[in-house]
Amino acid sequence: MDVSGKSHYVNLAAGRFHYRRWAPDTDAPSAILVHGNGNTWTTWSRVAPALSAAGMEVFAMDLRGNGSSVKPPIGSYGLPEVAGDLHDFIDALQIKAPTLIGHCWGAAIALALATGAFSDRVPPILSCLVLEELPSDMSSTGDQPVVQEFMRLIRSPREYVEKWVDLICRNWHSMDRESLLENAYGADEGIYLSTIKDGASAGPLLPLLARLKVPALVLRGNPKRGGILNGRGWQLVQEYLPEYSIAYELANSGHEVHRGDYPTFMRLVEEFLRTTLRRDSSGFPPGWQS
Repeated sequence: MDVSGKSHYVNLAAGRFHYRRWAPDTDAPSAILVHGNGNTWTTWSRVAPALSAAGMEVFAMDLRGNGSSVKPPIGSYGLPEVAGDLHDFIDALQIKAPTLIGHCWGAAIALALATGAFSDRVPPILSCLVLEELPSDMSSTGDQPVVQEFMRLIRSPREYVEKWVDLICRNWHSMDRESLLENAYGADEGIYLSTIKDGASAGPLLPLLARLKVPALVLRGNPKRGGILNGRGWQLVQEYLPEYSIAYELANSGHEVHRGDYPTFMRLVEEFLRTTLRRDSSGFPPGWQS
């Protein structure tokens, strides 16, 4: 597999954004991977090449304030701004009906863009969504143990971070451990906290699921292992989800679903995409229609 993809930059309204692209030889359906708060494209370092190998064109952005993308001032990290960046990205690269796959904050961004909830722009045409560990609202995430732990990693010496990852994430693939280390070393504490504060102004996010016009796969990690959606939140997800959508809990994973239980994550995503994208299979690789 092409693990790294190719690095590119694009100038959008907010500034210069970095992204990675994996492009198969065929005319393929597209997926955009949207990382969580404090992460970069590297969180998808196994997911992206796997989707590419299965026949998809894959894009993985560094969102504003993260990685090698533009870093606007503190206070500029709400859903209207960041979802607007993603909308601009799709328009600038002329990506046709992409699938959006988002983790936590990335899932909130994907949901906001799909529903047009915080914008007066017409949402782009999308194929479907995969929402991993969608928060019920951003205001509550600051109290989550997983967020407090990541803050500790950001503030800690490299030696502590390495020992913590070796201990807590010892069952992860080495590429996933390395990407978590890179994310912790590179995260900006001010931007990380601003994203939580600015994102909280959007209010409850789960009701937006009822406004979806495209199928969605919503995945949560086990709350006993660090998943952020509690029982009531998970019940609301299942109540709000429209037809052709699926809610699934990965019992063996915590918050980092695609890194903590990569095989199950990929199986569920690929099954969902085969079923969903088959309904509009123009130009779609034969393997996905089996």
